[in-house]
Amino acid sequence: MSDPDTNYWLTEECARAFWDQRQGVPYQELARHTALLLEPATGERWLDLGCGRGELTAILWQRSEGRVGEIVAMDCNPVNAEALDRLRARLRPAPGPEQIRFLTGNFSEGLPQLPDGHFHGIVSGLAISYAESRDPVTGRYTDLAYNRLLGEMFRVLKPGGRLVFSVNVPHPNLWRVFWKSLKAAFRISKPFRTLMNALRMQSYGRWLRREARSGRFHYFPMDEIARRLEAAGFRDLQHRLSFAGQAYLVAVRKPALGSAEAA
Repeated sequence: MSDPDTNYWLTEECARAFWDQRQGVPYQELARHTALLLEPATGERWLDLGCGRGELTAILWQRSEGRVGEIVAMDCNPVNAEALDRLRARLRPAPGPEQIRFLTGNFSEGLPQLPDGHFHGIVSGLAISYAESRDPVTGRYTDLAYNRLLGEMFRVLKPGGRLVFSVNVPHPNLWRVFWKSLKAAFRISKPFRTLMNALRMQSYGRWLRREARSGRFHYFPMDEIARRLEAAGFRDLQHRLSFAGQAYLVAVRKPALGSAEAA
């Protein structure tokens, strides 16, 4: 990791390393907590933003019992399409051809390929903090892409739509996540591979924390996240700690038409 400007999220090695995080106890905790906030109804359209290997897509599918209308699983790394193909093959009931689709897109650039008011819900796991933007004049990183992404998520939601997402706390201690996952690593079918990927994730974690200190990525405290969500138009904030205390899990809603907040 010698080039400070590289975005490792776009590399195949980084994507594959993070596929194994689902094996860890803290990630399973976060997945359970997230699932409790997801109530996809029959025919609804959902966006899984920064989908990775599609764990939250699978939760949406299971929670709707296969009745959801559409899940768009979007990620900046095209290798995750491979993981989504394998996910589709094992889901039951089997999804129809239009019910789950993968879309390559870098949300740092917004969500231009998605139409206004299309989704009933958005879910995102440990992703939106990595919206990055750089001032072309000063060369310094800014929070422009992060704020734009909040606005874009508001735009593509239907009135009354909900957003459920997790983000790391400021100065996350990812070694706490690692040690809580270690025992589970030796109870699975490929413990050595999982352990090696966990160590790789620690290396990427050092990069992420370093870049957050530079302002490239954004590990905000909860009151700052709340302020920015409100500025984007979201209401009805709920939040809790999860992921071995290293992530906030947040739920908000776009005001319905006719509500006082939407007026």
